[in-house]
Amino acid sequence: MNDLPMADRFSGGRNENPYWNESVWFSISKPEEKLHGFVQYYFRPNMGMLNGGPVLWDPSGTLQWNCLYYNWSHLQAMPPGAEKFNMQARNSLTVKVLEPLTRYSIGYDKDGVKIGLVWEAIGPVHELNTGDSGQQKTAKFHIEQPGRIKGTIWIDARKIEIDCFSMRDTSFGPRDYEALAAGGYFWGIAANSSFHAIAMGDGDEQRVIGGYIYKDGKLASLASGTRKVVEFGKYGPKRVVFEATDKTGRAMRATGVLEDGLIFTGYTDHTVVWSLLRWEWNGVEHWGDNQEFSPLTRFRDIARGVIPAGHKKQ
Repeated sequence: MNDLPMADRFSGGRNENPYWNESVWFSISKPEEKLHGFVQYYFRPNMGMLNGGPVLWDPSGTLQWNCLYYNWSHLQAMPPGAEKFNMQARNSLTVKVLEPLTRYSIGYDKDGVKIGLVWEAIGPVHELNTGDSGQQKTAKFHIEQPGRIKGTIWIDARKIEIDCFSMRDTSFGPRDYEALAAGGYFWGIAANSSFHAIAMGDGDEQRVIGGYIYKDGKLASLASGTRKVVEFGKYGPKRVVFEATDKTGRAMRATGVLEDGLIFTGYTDHTVVWSLLRWEWNGVEHWGDNQEFSPLTRFRDIARGVIPAGHKKQ
């Protein structure tokens, strides 16, 4: 598999850090049913470990124990001979490269849940480069890419047809979350345009530290930007305004409305409120998601009502 591009294979420059991380993520949604989810997994090759799997939810349940389906499995052994995009995990998840940087198949069959999906790119790969020291500690190499994902999900006797916009990302590098600050990872995709950003900070305004704009066939990294939260829900943002300028000078302004989202504690040392997100940008609907992350102790205070979701650390 060494003939694959760097984004489709394990890094050749892995060091001995036990927290070296090789991650993969694909988003899944059916917006008309407010159904959202993902397939995500990561290898810790120096520990011989693989974590992850499929997660699906809708407004009927937004906790890990009452959502539509959750099998983000911890402590799976790394399968012998596994490649980053050519593997079968202990929990039955399979992923394969069909065409480098372009098409990937995703399969799963466990607990009465069957997944058969194909992800296909509709835009180029963007490598996230940021001067933020915190982000540099979580991934030495990190890319995003807009696409569509199509196929079928069966949950018991319920058949769910999937045909939606989907972001994927993959990364490698040492990853230690103990010092992770608060912020949001968010994106939006339409047929001919997309964007992505990471914004760091608490309170009602966060500074963008990285991302991209893809429009009119041109991709450029963000140079600056802010995300303003104009309304908070119980656990995180409800309505947001995103303004940014890319390195070619193009400016954008998008408004977004978030669903309540899944409270995801799979990372154990920080909590993510993971929400389906509808954007409007230049009069065009873009679908995406928002991953609002917070240190575990801070989120516990929010959940217990000690501080509000928009609390700004003094």
